[in-house]
Amino acid sequence: MDHDKEHELDQLMDRASTSILKSLDATVDVKQRLRELFRQAGVDPDLVPAPRRGR
Repeated sequence: MDHDKEHELDQLMDRASTSILKSLDATVDVKQRLRELFRQAGVDPDLVPAPRRGR
């Protein structure tokens, strides 16, 4: 693989990694906010069933 292709692949991997990390951060933020809302409502977040995945 030539140097330009390697550099292009490295950049692509960096952008993909950054995108994935941002997505994971957003997911964690939402889950933390939901836990806070449950607590404010007087509900123990650990007793709330997780949503089912799938259709």
